Amino acid sequence: MLLSIVIPCLNEEETISICIEKCFKTFKKLNIENQAEVIIADNGCTDDSIKIAEKLGARTVYVNKKGYGNAIIGGIQEAKGKYIIMGDADNSYDFNEIDKIFLKLMEGNDLVQGCRFPIGGGKILKNAMPLSHKYFGNPFFSFISKLFFSLPFNDVYCGLRGFDKIQFNKLNHFSSGMVFAIENLVKFSNANLKCAEIPITLHKDGRIKNKSHLNTISDGWKTLRFLLIACPKWLYFIPSFIFLLLSIISLANLPSSIQQTLNYLPEKVDFIIFNKITTVFIFFMLSFQSFMFGIFSSLQASKLKIHNYSSYLKYFFKIFKLKYVFLIGFIITVFVTFKDFVFNIFNFDEKYFEIIINFSIFFVIMLTANSLFISLLNIENE
Repeated sequence: MLLSIVIPCLNEEETISICIEKCFKTFKKLNIENQAEVIIADNGCTDDSIKIAEKLGARTVYVNKKGYGNAIIGGIQEAKGKYIIMGDADNSYDFNEIDKIFLKLMEGNDLVQGCRFPIGGGKILKNAMPLSHKYFGNPFFSFISKLFFSLPFNDVYCGLRGFDKIQFNKLNHFSSGMVFAIENLVKFSNANLKCAEIPITLHKDGRIKNKSHLNTISDGWKTLRFLLIACPKWLYFIPSFIFLLLSIISLANLPSSIQQTLNYLPEKVDFIIFNKITTVFIFFMLSFQSFMFGIFSSLQASKLKIHNYSSYLKYFFKIFKLKYVFLIGFIITVFVTFKDFVFNIFNFDEKYFEIIINFSIFFVIMLTANSLFISLLNIENE
């Protein structure tokens, strides 16, 4: 089998026949009638969608797990074609256009993505897309995806696309809902597979009785969360650097702040010093914890094949060893245990010395806890 069209379906009796008929018409146009199939991924239909589909010659697959991503993955698992083309059953995507995707795949592309926006040559017909999606949601997520992952796509949420099934199966997709649309593109692109984009036209949803299955706020939040967690540089490492910089700046300004206080408000010098030292410690701890969260996220992103962080993670774990963590913890523990001895040697001010002791205790707890957790996440690489 050369080509499988996978169409997720949840009560689409108003439009499913139009989509299937267009698919078979395109098979005939491409002269692949005997090498192509239409698969309807039934995600819990309670209307006549499946009866209509089977009557028209489509093969139906029941997918028990709910969600757009689950329906697509379930349909692909049962597909027999070398290439998969997926599209929605609401007739918003014109299946007469799948020949353009198929021919692009035959040219050697591993994934071919449709683009509905003029920036990619596409077209959105009147009332075919909500204004919030057209002018904010889709452009925003496409921009973020380009920025975070260098994706070569202008419309990351376009549901009409095709890809090589063998390559798809290697990438272990996990998203159950609409996030699947972006996960799919991220994984193909990060695997350095050959990707292309073609312009398509988005038509008005053909359904009258039923409404769209999209949930703008919920799906948007899940997408943003996926993008942020999958690219820890922006969510964790850059903030970690900023907090560290603020910590250094606060420490560098400490002497001048003390001197100014002595000159103008000597009675408040203790209060100012306490606040400044505390600020330095807070910024440093925020920097440390943000960095550790970034490592957690990087490990998970690598394991889920969302991003390839293996090179810098290997470098990090060459330096980062539990034995070094325990050594640092031991040194700090000794320092805290014999604090009175240290206090007498260095003649610290007692008020400020207590701040240092409390910070040391808190830091060693955080360091140990984070280190143990990271080691458990990375246990198979030990």
